[in-house]
Amino acid sequence: MKYQTFKAKSPLKYKADKLFLVFKKLPFLLFIFFITGKTIAQPTSSFDKNTWVFMVGVLEWSDKNEFASFDKRGRVDAKILKFFQDSGIAADHIIYLKDKEATTAEVKKAFANFLKKAKKDDQLFFYYCGHGYHNDKNKVCFANYSGGDWTANEIVKAVDENFAGKTAFFVADCCNSGGLADEAQKYKTKNFVALNSVVPKDLSTGNWTFSNALLYGLQGKNFVDTDNNGSLSLIELAQYIDQEMAIVEGQKAAYYVPQNLKNLVITSGIPKRKDKKIGEHVWIDYDGEDYLGFITATDAVKGLSVRFYSYTNNELEWVAASRAKPFVCKSDFTIGATVRVYSSYDEKWMKARVLKKFSCLHYIRYEGYGSEWDEWVSPDKIKK
Repeated sequence: MKYQTFKAKSPLKYKADKLFLVFKKLPFLLFIFFITGKTIAQPTSSFDKNTWVFMVGVLEWSDKNEFASFDKRGRVDAKILKFFQDSGIAADHIIYLKDKEATTAEVKKAFANFLKKAKKDDQLFFYYCGHGYHNDKNKVCFANYSGGDWTANEIVKAVDENFAGKTAFFVADCCNSGGLADEAQKYKTKNFVALNSVVPKDLSTGNWTFSNALLYGLQGKNFVDTDNNGSLSLIELAQYIDQEMAIVEGQKAAYYVPQNLKNLVITSGIPKRKDKKIGEHVWIDYDGEDYLGFITATDAVKGLSVRFYSYTNNELEWVAASRAKPFVCKSDFTIGATVRVYSSYDEKWMKARVLKKFSCLHYIRYEGYGSEWDEWVSPDKIKK
């Protein structure tokens, strides 16, 4: 997450009558259950009783001048925690340090002791959300409520030295979080996986877009299952998150998945999409202004069920198909093209060359500058 939060534009407000509609439909759902004797099949997660979950969610800091706080309403880290709890993972296999609980001293102490409890066939899910930064030694760090640096290097090293299990997931939603991916891939003989919201040297959005995309995958949402085969592989999840961050936030996510784990099934038993439109990004017109969302369902009568992007992505509405326009990237330049890029560092437009592309993003090199200044740029920062 960035150092400054912002309120993403959204066309909807929470609707008080939604709860009423749920209860209104409840007798019908119970009737179907008693007639068929069946429940609707639910996706199955690979994060089972052999999983150890260590989560740190920091949305406020003791030094308010150094780190700006985030809105705690609808926090997605709590939803991810609930997912693991509902998956049957024992309470003693989960640690969640939140806000004031997450001092550097407490986090480091709890982490070291927690890691030593695992057995050889266990797996670890590490998650952090909050602020990320580079310290004076240019090391990627994660900001706890108070206390000194907590570096990506020492996090991964602690797992290497203390965790007896076979697989570890390093997940982070914050600025510079890709530092975990850089560290994880140093351990070639270990099954270390990293899913991070942004590349190591960049800032990250103030929205929950990354954590929501992660949660959708864990829950087995069918729009994340891009090949529609009923199961979600680790590489599918990583690529889905990468695409979401590029389209919605204009930033390049970072991930590291060892070759032998690319086809690892994260979630199985996912209901197949009946319409290929499900998962597509669309612009929806509201009084002449377009809002970005994605299609979660279709209906011949009601039209399109669209979830809109906002701070928490909580807003869902049925809209007429005629109001939807397909999403297209605002900028698209060929590799090798000479362009002008707005440098946030220099606060001016500068000449550059496109080195590679991903989704709506361009990776560029500034004219007259070395490769250390190369960066991914969003569509609004590049022009002819």
